[in-house]
Amino acid sequence: MANVLITDLFEESAYLTRSLLRGLGHAVSISITRQDAEAKLSTGLFDVLMMDYCTVTDDNLAVGRFANEVLPGLPVVALTRPELEKKLAAVQIAAKYYRPLRGRNVKEAVSSALAGMFRDSKRRAVPRIHAELPIEVSLAGVSFATRTIDLSARGVAIDATEVKLSPDQLEAIENAVGKAVASANLTLQEGRILQLRGRIAFVERHRSLSGRTIGLAFEGLDEQSEVAIAGLYRDAA
Repeated sequence: MANVLITDLFEESAYLTRSLLRGLGHAVSISITRQDAEAKLSTGLFDVLMMDYCTVTDDNLAVGRFANEVLPGLPVVALTRPELEKKLAAVQIAAKYYRPLRGRNVKEAVSSALAGMFRDSKRRAVPRIHAELPIEVSLAGVSFATRTIDLSARGVAIDATEVKLSPDQLEAIENAVGKAVASANLTLQEGRILQLRGRIAFVERHRSLSGRTIGLAFEGLDEQSEVAIAGLYRDAA
């Protein structure tokens, strides 16, 4: 299963693509603004970026370039049209597909991109791993204990499904996205605790009042934390 970020600044195809990818077992997030897409990418928690380039703009080109520069080797998959491909020369594209959207075409594009990622030593040097570890978080005036979902050297995804958040608390967290820094104590399997700081990068919501996933982009890791997280990668390999 891959973590896929779909960026569609016009919301034309994102929800259909998400449905197709979820049917294949992938976890999917959607961004409809450049700011949100770049914040999510900065966490290092995504394996594939899918861009809707059926309309090419400065903003969606910037997202593709941001992915290329910040996460070298992260595959960018483009939904586009043949006559627009020359406009995408500034973005390194791992795979392309075209309208009409079909499950087979989406599956083939993602599979091709993932195969390329696993061959790319640059990307694998900073992997994303699934890790369920206890974590205590303090952000936007709200504190709670829960567990992680995914972890990279750049950020962490936190499961807030069971956290009882009031509407005011959830609003405070959402208003702090991209602005506030959170502190977190992450407990490793041997009982060791890492003290982390990170910007609130995103909040993915259920239909209920609880946040489903909260993403933090680390404000730089000390050497001790880098070594500890690298050890988690080795154990998962």
